[in-house]
Amino acid sequence: MMKISMRQKLIKKLYDAYLQHGTIILGVDFDNTVFPLDTMFIEECYETVELVKRAMPYSTICLWTVADKWSLVYKVALMEAMGIKAAYVNESFIQLGDGPKPFFNLLLDDSAGLEEAKAILEGFLQLIENTE
Repeated sequence: MMKISMRQKLIKKLYDAYLQHGTIILGVDFDNTVFPLDTMFIEECYETVELVKRAMPYSTICLWTVADKWSLVYKVALMEAMGIKAAYVNESFIQLGDGPKPFFNLLLDDSAGLEEAKAILEGFLQLIENTE
């Protein structure tokens, strides 16, 4: 019997959520995830932006960033200039339990396993695009 990898299980879980709800909730960090604050992240940010743009038809985008009111307006404008429209900023429309914890099906964040999350999203997109 062939063992299914954790990545394959998470891709299937994402796909099942999409089939059940018609969307996935994609949390997207700003700094060094889609916008390089440091020049060493330019290529990675570009790749992440392109992946998020591919995922937009299948997801609800939640921009997640630390920012004051004015820099938040700037960051949202930059996201839109990159072709990404966030439905929510610093919030998710689903909260877990009674606390403030937001819910995402997948979070793209340079400080939280970005490469693995991108691989899972890529696998999900390949699965969706091949079944359309």
